[in-house]
Amino acid sequence: MSQQELFIATQGRGAVDITNQVNKCLANSKAQLCHVFVAHTSASLMITGNEDADLLLDIEDYFQNQVADADPSYRHCGEGDFDMSGHIRSILTGESKTIPMTNGALALGKFQSLYLYEHRAVDNTRKLIITEL
Repeated sequence: MSQQELFIATQGRGAVDITNQVNKCLANSKAQLCHVFVAHTSASLMITGNEDADLLLDIEDYFQNQVADADPSYRHCGEGDFDMSGHIRSILTGESKTIPMTNGALALGKFQSLYLYEHRAVDNTRKLIITEL
């Protein structure tokens, strides 16, 4: 088992394909599983299709409709209108993924990618902990 950290810069709300960056960390690995954890409460990980950019736009539209910013019922809003909605989105999409590996890379499907989903409306640097099992 080994572990390393990966830092990803985000440009506000949205999904960033991190498949290649994670695979670079795993390039010499003989492990069979990779566990990726994002160490933040307003960012998450998701595996979804990479074949059509509209897919990510539709996901964001869904969240805009279901988990609105600035909901007057939110009590927690210390960092802005997007604060509580970011936490809820993170809970719904999850902070970690365990993915099988083949030949030192994530064994994702043909049209799958691993995405870091930034839920805040501002730029951030997010820390990922990658554990090879």
